[in-house]
Amino acid sequence: MLQAAASVACAVAPPLDVSGLRAAVTRAIVELQPTHPNDAAEIQSALTRAEATSAAEAAVAPWRRHGGQVEASWHHAAALAADRVVAARRRLQETRERYRSLEAEAASRLAAAGQMIETPGMGRSDARGLAVAASRLDNARRLAAAGDLEGAIIGARGAIAHLAAPEARWKALLERFEDPKLLRRWHQEATATVHESRDNGITSVVVDKLRRQLMLYRRGRLVLNIPVELGTNGLRPKLHSGDHATPEGRYRVVVKKEGHQTRYYKALLLDYPNDDDRRRFAAAVRSGLVPRGAGIGGLIEIHGRGGEGRDWTEGCVALSDEDMDLLYDRVNLGTPVTIVGTL
Repeated sequence: MLQAAASVACAVAPPLDVSGLRAAVTRAIVELQPTHPNDAAEIQSALTRAEATSAAEAAVAPWRRHGGQVEASWHHAAALAADRVVAARRRLQETRERYRSLEAEAASRLAAAGQMIETPGMGRSDARGLAVAASRLDNARRLAAAGDLEGAIIGARGAIAHLAAPEARWKALLERFEDPKLLRRWHQEATATVHESRDNGITSVVVDKLRRQLMLYRRGRLVLNIPVELGTNGLRPKLHSGDHATPEGRYRVVVKKEGHQTRYYKALLLDYPNDDDRRRFAAAVRSGLVPRGAGIGGLIEIHGRGGEGRDWTEGCVALSDEDMDLLYDRVNLGTPVTIVGTL
């Protein structure tokens, strides 16, 4: 059985082709040395013992060489080495396949994460996680190229592990915009604001965070649709000061600023935080979602100096200066402003 396994594994035929078996085993040792040195050492030891056995038998009974008995003895002793070649090569192939699978998974998930990291709500810690994952994957590829497949597997697994946290936050972020309860609430708030504009003959504003759109209504009719930029964590619900999230709720303009009053060209200060915000903040504190010492925040504005095509504010809604001119002239103190996740 051992001789048959050796013949199949090492492509040795016929069974007593000692030179062929010796060459196959030697090639296996060279092949395995970089990645499986322990296997290579064991096979080398078995081969050495086989050589010693055949040499000893030839010295004691030279007549046995006639008829191939010494060769048969060598072949029998070398069969153990051949079996180890078969097992070692199988392990090597399994290791290669395991690395290739992990490398492909890490590369695919890293590519997807590279797109999601550009979305508001994915913070700096998420970006750092992706950078570490990319570094781990690069190192894994270098180790694999150098023959260290076990080290490469560890590196690929490390890359995947560093992707888990930002992927979970990304999933949770998107789930907000598919939540029927939230969608219903946002729709009701926006509808009430449009109706207030219609019923009272006034101007009102609705901001859709997900679509990055500000909609200006006059007497219930849409008159302006303006692109906006949000906080760097703009798609998340605002919980506390410093979280760079843009709040959601129903507000009113309480101050109009221009000239030296603001560094953002022109600005409309909103009455954040209102009573609803304070209730949400208190609930977040009780739930442990607010860092120690953090307050509820304030100074949320709709202001100019935007138009960059990216979300960059500390929680405000930014417009280009040209669009801010259009909005500023149409808005008065007390104008209702409703900010929703999406419509």
